[in-house]
Amino acid sequence: MYMLQTRLCVGLVVALLSSTPLASDDCVDEQPNCESWAAAGECKKNAGFMSRACPRSCGTCPPPIDPALLELGPERVVMDIEGYGKVTLGFYPKAAPVTVPHLLSLFRLGCYDSNHIFRVDKGFVAQVQSVSQGSVLSPLSAECAREAAKTVPGEFTGIRHVRGMLSMGRMSDPDSGGSSFSMLLGRAAHLDGEYTVFGKVLDGDDVLKSVEEVETRQEGIFVMPKKRITITSAIVHAEEQEL
Repeated sequence: MYMLQTRLCVGLVVALLSSTPLASDDCVDEQPNCESWAAAGECKKNAGFMSRACPRSCGTCPPPIDPALLELGPERVVMDIEGYGKVTLGFYPKAAPVTVPHLLSLFRLGCYDSNHIFRVDKGFVAQVQSVSQGSVLSPLSAECAREAAKTVPGEFTGIRHVRGMLSMGRMSDPDSGGSSFSMLLGRAAHLDGEYTVFGKVLDGDDVLKSVEEVETRQEGIFVMPKKRITITSAIVHAEEQEL
């Protein structure tokens, strides 16, 4: 009982110290020690990290996401991962109006066929290699080369990087998105507002779970599979629009 009362008191102190309203139900702390860190003043001392990792305890919950941003477009991409199964991708054209058409063009041209997932960081991301570097099994067509050479701007919204979301890869320039993208394997708060979320995995989380279990090796900052994970095909289908 004493420990419970102590935790309640700490929570009350944190709430009183915050000048913002109490957090909404969909705003959660990402770390188990957020309450104690907040009570120790870390929300101000380490604001950059704490505002994202501990939004509930620090009173930095983002505003509600505009539901329109989460409306799926009519296209679905069925990506066949050799030896693992199929993953179905859906897209958010209102959240990423430049990124989505660019990627759909690459998919329609067959640019991801025989590409591969070059990065598998369990609980973080499964990242598809850029088109220009991804395929060693078939030559890159001239059409794919032209489309892949284009870059897209950062289209940052309030959509959070949680498991299943699709996030655009880029270099240090926020407007340098090309053709590499990640399927999120867990919460990655540090990517919010820094990388474009353009869609989500609609079906095939069981496939991603199998991919997560592959043997990996560390190469610089990347955790990479020891054996190539080939995308045999990625085909665009049209579906009825849904939320």
